[in-house]
Amino acid sequence: MQTIDPYVALAVGYDDRTRFGSPVTMRPSESVRKVFRPVIEHAREHGLDAVVEAGPLLLREVVGSREFAGIASRAGREWRLNNDVLYPDPRLARPRLLSFEHRKSGRRLRTTVDPEAWPEVHALVATLAGQAGGLAGFGPNGRAAPGGRARGLLDALVNAGMVVTGSDDGCPKAARALDRSQVTFVGHNTVVIRSGAARLVIDPFQFSRSPEYPDAYQPLALSAFGRLDTVLITHSHPDHFDAASLLRLPPDTPVIVPNSGPETLLCADMSARLRELGFTNVTTLNWWSSIQIGDARVHALPFYGEQPTDETTLHPEIRNRGNTYIVETADFSAAFVSDSGRDAFGDVRSVASRWHAEHGPVDLVFSGYRGWITYPVQLLFSSVGSYLPFVPPDLWAARCRLMNGPDEAIDLAERFGAHYLIPYGDGGAPWYWSAGLGPRLDGTGTEDVDFDPFPERVVDAASRRIRLPGGLDGRSPVRVVVLRPGDSLAGLPASFETVRAPGHEWPFG
Repeated sequence: MQTIDPYVALAVGYDDRTRFGSPVTMRPSESVRKVFRPVIEHAREHGLDAVVEAGPLLLREVVGSREFAGIASRAGREWRLNNDVLYPDPRLARPRLLSFEHRKSGRRLRTTVDPEAWPEVHALVATLAGQAGGLAGFGPNGRAAPGGRARGLLDALVNAGMVVTGSDDGCPKAARALDRSQVTFVGHNTVVIRSGAARLVIDPFQFSRSPEYPDAYQPLALSAFGRLDTVLITHSHPDHFDAASLLRLPPDTPVIVPNSGPETLLCADMSARLRELGFTNVTTLNWWSSIQIGDARVHALPFYGEQPTDETTLHPEIRNRGNTYIVETADFSAAFVSDSGRDAFGDVRSVASRWHAEHGPVDLVFSGYRGWITYPVQLLFSSVGSYLPFVPPDLWAARCRLMNGPDEAIDLAERFGAHYLIPYGDGGAPWYWSAGLGPRLDGTGTEDVDFDPFPERVVDAASRRIRLPGGLDGRSPVRVVVLRPGDSLAGLPASFETVRAPGHEWPFG
């Protein structure tokens, strides 16, 4: 069987011709940084601390400038961004480029893809990624079935040495080791749930192998799980909704996405974006709705938090729209709350309380724990710089929390009535922190408690939940379990054991 070399990384590039930027590219944040360039220059000259201190004054000067007037109309102290900024035309940002990089040899291959060719190209990539059903009739010699649009890409990949016969990625061994697992933490936000008749993956975000990582600890490929029955997407940020990772799954894979409505500056139209890549089975699931997947039931719950502020915004209709999920199998239940937290419309902890009151407890809660405590001006130096123009002037000097921190994650698990809380959503392995996602956990990095805390912070917070008489600490009834990417759980719900797949041995102590 011919497959793509496990050391080959994929990337999808969008041709973004919108004026200010499409949510499927980084242009919105780049455009905001261009408008707020004087603030960035002030930071270079005086340091970030000085920018935080002088933030309201600096921001006031920018929003009164000619550059800002080009994207917004003033209304007293506030403003409204122009409609072509708020609602970029999705037809002006289409997927056009597919890139491959061999992480061992350094060879690169880039090809442009016509919009109508994506279904065939997608099917080829999925088949080469080891997923059954990607391209009907694709023969063992790797050249039997591709249509005209995909044939040239296959020949180019073979000629570049990016296609191999067999694989050394350890997937067959990993698959055997994972046969009895119920939950696998692939890493960051990616989790696989396996029940008797269903295999589901949440927020697939796959990295290739690399000689930069320890030999005994490499990324776990989605192909280790065999055919995945359904994909759940929480929201459209690129570490949750990654086109290159999704292309590795067959075009007929069922995908469940939030009801995101028309595409906006802060949220892609996930359903339409999947279909333009060739996916044929996309379901939009509204809050408090459910769907049956084999012997598992998936419930979509509200996603609050990770908005421009934790209170009001200038454009409340323009949101980072998403779902949190509960997956119920015959043996256990698990909640996945992603990067959620609190905003002007609600608090995910209240969602947990409602679920518990109406349906009873869940067994596992996967929750983000970063907190992301920030002043508005700091957004300019983050991956969501596009949030800054949505912050009302009254909040410019106010620190806000964009996500759940350790204490909020424990609050959430307690309100769900959960047995176990698993911190996730902040890297966890070398392939993530090398890409700027999460703290280094190999002993060489420093911890930013307000932005990138170590997951052990959640364990500490649970052990010091309340101060008791006599100076003793009271523990949370929820047990915090720190999983490393590649770790699985089996034996749920009464207890669990950790299953570690071959080739995924945590090397850092």
